[in-house]
Amino acid sequence: MQRVKRNVNEEKSPHEGENGSYSALNPFRWVQFLTERAPPIVFFLLASGPCLSGLQIVEGRIEWIKFLFALFAELVLLLTVRIMDDVKDYELDCKIHPERPLPRGLLKYDDVVVAINLVLAAMILYAVILGVWFSPSAGITFGIQVFYSFLMYIEFGIGEWLEPRVFLYAVTHQVSIYFGAWFICALAGAPWYSWSGFLLGSVAFSGFFTYEICRKLDPTLPLKKGTYLVVYGKWITFLVVCVTVLVGVVSSYFLHIHWLLWPMEAFMILSLLVLFLIQKPVPKTKTHKPVEALAIIYILLHMWAGFIASFW
Repeated sequence: MQRVKRNVNEEKSPHEGENGSYSALNPFRWVQFLTERAPPIVFFLLASGPCLSGLQIVEGRIEWIKFLFALFAELVLLLTVRIMDDVKDYELDCKIHPERPLPRGLLKYDDVVVAINLVLAAMILYAVILGVWFSPSAGITFGIQVFYSFLMYIEFGIGEWLEPRVFLYAVTHQVSIYFGAWFICALAGAPWYSWSGFLLGSVAFSGFFTYEICRKLDPTLPLKKGTYLVVYGKWITFLVVCVTVLVGVVSSYFLHIHWLLWPMEAFMILSLLVLFLIQKPVPKTKTHKPVEALAIIYILLHMWAGFIASFW
């Protein structure tokens, strides 16, 4: 969704309280917001897995100072991108999900927008610190990742054109994963453009993109939600998942972690195939839930595979 530009004189939300003034500096509201929209344990696992896997594959060991710097960078950026999504979906959520934190007024929309801009500015400064402390390539690659996140936030300036093109929209956003992989490689001391960085990015790409498609497999969702299943139908969706999984199959082979990922990738494809064979347009039971749960395991395993494989 394209970011909503609210008029400062616009009537306040009925959820914002009598005076419509919630403090953006109230840490408890931010904690509640993040707890609801970005479960801390899940996001910690999503951020730490690629950092550990990347450092392990590139260096063959973990330098904990590098890991902590990488973890802070990736975790903050991942949370920021998640908050960006809520800002971009604000108008739609007010209609479909008024119970979510932003529509119900837990934090003011304008305060969240300011917070995003401040964090992005701070992350650029952090990129400079990384460049000075570790290497110019580490700072530059993270700076590029931050800038690309900003481009995603403003929908590359073509949000109205891009939004209906669900597949292209997703590809433009999932590409950001490669910048994170190249940053971790640069931090580890390898050339940022290294083959290992591309392969690490491809494994993560497979995890994130497959999850992005399979996390919403309810055929009764409204079209405006823009899910692959509703927009493209079962078999085009299945074909896209086959491609995203294939990316993981090939890249994991070259990283020598295929023995860990191939069983999960095969099970993911088989589970989705069975679901689509038995799923009805208006199912009486939520047969899609097990596959959606499997997608969570799929993404986490792809994030952690490089690190887990080092123990065998």
